[in-house]
Amino acid sequence: MLSIPKVAQYARFSSDNQRSESIDAQIRAMNQFCKQNHWQVVSTYTDEARSATTDNRPQFQQMIADSGKGLFDIVLVHKLDRFSRDRYDSAIYKKKLKKNHVKLCSVLERMDDSPESIMMEAVLEGMSEYYSKNLAREVMKGMNETALQCKHTGGCPPLGYDLDENRHLIVNEQEAQAVKIIFQMFAEGYGYTAIIDHLNAHGYKTKRGKMFGKNSLYEILSNEKYTGVFVFNKAAARADGKRNNHAQKDSYIRIEGGCPAIIGKKLFAQVQRIKAKNKRNTGCYHSKEFYLLTGKLVCDVCGKRMIGNLRFSGRSKTRLATYRCNTHRTACNNKELNKDYLDAYIAVLIGERLKPKNLKRSVAKVNQQVQKFNHDFDANHEAISAQYNEVQDSLANITRAIEKGIFTDDLLQRAEQLENEKTKLETRLHELKLLEPLQYEDVAYLHTQWKELKRNTEEFRTFIQQFVKAIHVRPYDFDIVLDMGFGVVELRETISMRRGELYEMFDSKAKEQRICLKNQKADT
Repeated sequence: MLSIPKVAQYARFSSDNQRSESIDAQIRAMNQFCKQNHWQVVSTYTDEARSATTDNRPQFQQMIADSGKGLFDIVLVHKLDRFSRDRYDSAIYKKKLKKNHVKLCSVLERMDDSPESIMMEAVLEGMSEYYSKNLAREVMKGMNETALQCKHTGGCPPLGYDLDENRHLIVNEQEAQAVKIIFQMFAEGYGYTAIIDHLNAHGYKTKRGKMFGKNSLYEILSNEKYTGVFVFNKAAARADGKRNNHAQKDSYIRIEGGCPAIIGKKLFAQVQRIKAKNKRNTGCYHSKEFYLLTGKLVCDVCGKRMIGNLRFSGRSKTRLATYRCNTHRTACNNKELNKDYLDAYIAVLIGERLKPKNLKRSVAKVNQQVQKFNHDFDANHEAISAQYNEVQDSLANITRAIEKGIFTDDLLQRAEQLENEKTKLETRLHELKLLEPLQYEDVAYLHTQWKELKRNTEEFRTFIQQFVKAIHVRPYDFDIVLDMGFGVVELRETISMRRGELYEMFDSKAKEQRICLKNQKADT
C-alpha cells in the first residue's frame, strides 16, 4: 500500500518590496503543487516581514522543532530563498531536517539527489545570498547619498523635529520643549524616573504619541543632532571601528550645521560626561533599584506576593526591571510585569486622580458615604442603646430581688451574664461615632505635594501607596485597585487593563527599529 507524503508548507515575505499578499501567492502555488503530486498538506508555517538572512523567525523555528515529532515528511517552499538566504543557516537546518527524515522541496526549483542538482542548489543558494548582501549594499549607498545632503534617511524623525517637503529636519516647537526639559533635568542631577514622571505629568508625549519610558530618554540624550550636527550611521561606525573595518568607517557621516539646533553643545557635552560617569558607577546604581509598588502586587495565579527583579541580558547588558511572582518558574507560570512602565503609569494615574476637578469628585463621593453612614448611625445607635437599657433594667430587677432576700445560684449566674453583656454594649456605644464630612480644603494640598515630592524616595512611595490598595496580576491583564477615601471611608475604584495597553503607552524600541528599517528600504 502506497503511503501519501505529508507536507508542511513554509511561506515568508520580508520588507523589501513585498507585501502580505506574497504569502497568499506562495501558499496558492504550493497547494496546487501538492494537489498535482497527490501530497497531503498537514500544516502551514508563515513568517511576515522576516528576512531570510537570519534564522530569527518564530514560525520557521517552530517548523524545525516540529520536524522532529514525525508530523510531516516534506517541507515545501515556493523557492529555496524562502527557506534561507544564508548558506551557513541553510546547511545547518537542512541537516536538521535530514536527521529528522524530512526532505526539503521547492515548487520552482526541481531538485533530486543527483550531482547536478546538488551543484545547482549550491549555485542558487549563493545567488540568493549575493542578492541579499548586494541589496543591503545598494540600500546603504542610497542612504549615504541622502545623508550627505542632510536629508532624513527614513523612519520617524527624532523628537523635536519634523520634516519639510525636501525631507530636511525642521524644529517642532512643542516637542523641542520636551527635549530641552530632558537635557536640563538630567544635567541638574535628576534620574530617568523623575524626568519621565515630569514629562508624563505635564502631558508631553513621544514622537509616536506614547508616554515616555527609559528607552526613549536614553536615545534622546545620546543624539548629537540636537546640537545641530547631522549624524548618520554612527552606531555602525562605532561597531566596525572595533573590527578596524575602514571601508565601513567611511559610511559614517557627520556634518556641522546640517540641521537646526535645539540645545547647546555645552549642555550636550555636560550630559555625556554625566552619562559616562554613571556608566562607570553602574554597580552602585544597580544595588539601589527603586520599586514604587513594593508589597502591592498580588499574583492572581497562585496568590503569592510579587517582588521586584532586576537583570541585565545580552551582550549590551540591557537592563530589565520587573515585578515577578515570588515562585516564578518554580511553582507559578504567571508572567513578569515591566516595573518601569507600571511605576510610571501609577505615578501619573495618582496625579490625575488628585487634580482639582477629580479631587472634588472624590470628596463628593466620600461625603455621600459619610452621609449614609451617619444616617444608619442613628438607627444603630438607637438599637444598641435600647439593648443597653434593657440590660440595665434587668440588672436593677436582680438587685431589688437580692435586697428582698431572694438569693440563688441561678440569679447570681444571670447577673454575671448581664454584666458581661453590659460591658460589651458600652464598648460598642463608645466606638460608634458620627463621621465628620470631608472638606475639599482638607485635601487640596495633595496635588501640590504629588508634584513637589522627589521621585525615587521613600516619601514618594509612601505617598503613592496610600492610594493603591492592591494590583492583581494575571498572565494577560491586571487590575489596579485604588482607595480614594482619604482615610475617612473606603472608596474603592478598580481599573482593569490588558498588559498590551500598558506597553502600548510607551515606546517599543524594537518595533520602532523594524519600522525605521522598513521605511529606509522603501525610500531607496
